[in-house]
Amino acid sequence: MNLKQSVPDYLTTRKNTIIQIAFTTIFAYIFINIYRPFGYDNWFKIQAWELMLGSAVVVVAGMIVVIISRIILSYLKRTHEITLAFYIWLIAAEIFFMGVFYTSLEIFILKDERSFVALMFNAVQNTALILLIPYTLSILFFAWSDIKKKLDHVALQFKDPSELFIPFKDEKGILRITLKCLDVLYLESNDNYVVVNYLDNEKRKSVMIRNSLKNIEKELKDYPIFRNHRKYSVNIKRVKQLRKAKKGYEIVMNTEKEDVLPLSISYEKKILELMNIK
Repeated sequence: MNLKQSVPDYLTTRKNTIIQIAFTTIFAYIFINIYRPFGYDNWFKIQAWELMLGSAVVVVAGMIVVIISRIILSYLKRTHEITLAFYIWLIAAEIFFMGVFYTSLEIFILKDERSFVALMFNAVQNTALILLIPYTLSILFFAWSDIKKKLDHVALQFKDPSELFIPFKDEKGILRITLKCLDVLYLESNDNYVVVNYLDNEKRKSVMIRNSLKNIEKELKDYPIFRNHRKYSVNIKRVKQLRKAKKGYEIVMNTEKEDVLPLSISYEKKILELMNIK
């Protein structure tokens, strides 16, 4: 295992981080109430519901350590590469500082008379169980989801374009129209809208959807729709030819009027690769 390699993206995305923290919080709450690793049942002579409420407060307070560490991780990944070694050290630090928190709780709140070292050792052991089990389960789930997406993407590349249907959603994620892949020509940015140009029984039509080209580009990453200009995204399956222009190249569409779209230098390499042009 190369500890200097970068961690997979699915471990540091905002969505998966929130899922992992939420899952860990729920797991910790259930684990503590069933296993009672810190001797919670010996705290006070209170009713079961009071113990459950108190443990919930303790769990949420302890998870603040995890939230702070993930905020730091999110900040650092903007400017630094997050290696596997750093990620492991981050988890170790979470376990240590949560152990310190629970040890302090036992000393100052519960008035536990055992030595700090004994309490700390016990707290770190229990905290490792509380964190590592849900971390391992969530990481395995994220890895499985990532592999599934990649396999689906590969399968999609080999699927007959005539059998593909492309969904177009607005900025709120609401489906506005679904079109056959080979009927879609190109997308055009128009202020806060995107105009989808397509064919309907070989007749040119268009539909305007409130969204940005950037957002739609992310949503359609598994389909043959690629950015060719700051204002356009083209269906690579409908491209007839690429021809030399005054500056760079331009795209000629496989339509009756042979629509011509500009090809920006910044997107030139990608389009050339897609068309198997070196």
